[in-house]
Amino acid sequence: MPRWLQHDPEGVVILLFAAVLGAVQFFRLQRRRRLMEDTPTARIRSAAQGYVELSGRVRLSDAPLHSPLTATPCAWWRFRIERRKSEGRNAGWELEQQGASETQFWLDDDSGCCIVDPAGAEVRAINHRSWVGATPVLVPGSPGTTIWSGDAEHRYTEELILPGETLYALGQFTSMDPLQTSAREDLRDLVIAWKAEPARRAAFDRNGDGELGAAEFEQLRSAAAQQVDVNRRAETARPQTHVLHKPPRRQIFLLSTVPAQKLGTHLRWQSWAWLAASLVAAGLAGSTLL
Repeated sequence: MPRWLQHDPEGVVILLFAAVLGAVQFFRLQRRRRLMEDTPTARIRSAAQGYVELSGRVRLSDAPLHSPLTATPCAWWRFRIERRKSEGRNAGWELEQQGASETQFWLDDDSGCCIVDPAGAEVRAINHRSWVGATPVLVPGSPGTTIWSGDAEHRYTEELILPGETLYALGQFTSMDPLQTSAREDLRDLVIAWKAEPARRAAFDRNGDGELGAAEFEQLRSAAAQQVDVNRRAETARPQTHVLHKPPRRQIFLLSTVPAQKLGTHLRWQSWAWLAASLVAAGLAGSTLL
């Protein structure tokens, strides 16, 4: 190998690049593994605002979600459709279509519930299957209705997060209060809305001239203020809404139905494999240069 590389400078460059890439991947995966092991699992009810680790059961959102290939009821899906390429040196599979859902779902850890927004997440689903041949494709606009299509020239891959599965998650935790606006803003919006309603305006137009005088407008404003107070009291009684979403900085946003311990073991072996490949590439490049 070194003798052959002496006559192929591009091969040495490729080996050096592979050595650097392997080292970078090793440290990246080790950093991710240590982050998972060192971050304590928080409870939704008492979780601090910011970057957290959560674990709980998946629950469906109010809107039903079906996977596009097999019409399976799920909380999240990702699919890939590939077409078989021609025989010969270029034989293999070519990507034709792929996609992933961004529908929110619930995470329940018995202490509370949290909305999970999967947009931008790295998802590792234990429910993963791939097959070649025809597949039932969900008909748009017809929930639960499918048609069979496809042939032996196509390969289908589907990954699912199913309700009831245990989900391990790393992401940004944000709690939103029921009251997102001030009382002054609510009063202003309600007064504008009431003035735009003919029936509401007529109720405060005592003299029937079609206009609200100063005294009549003050009565409308006073009634609106009382209604705002009632509405805000009702909103205050509602619990906070918790959301897990993509962190604003370059932190890992991970959703996994693979058990955390198994995922950590996989990352450990994967990182050492990258390091071994890096050392082999560096050794071949070094022996060639020397």
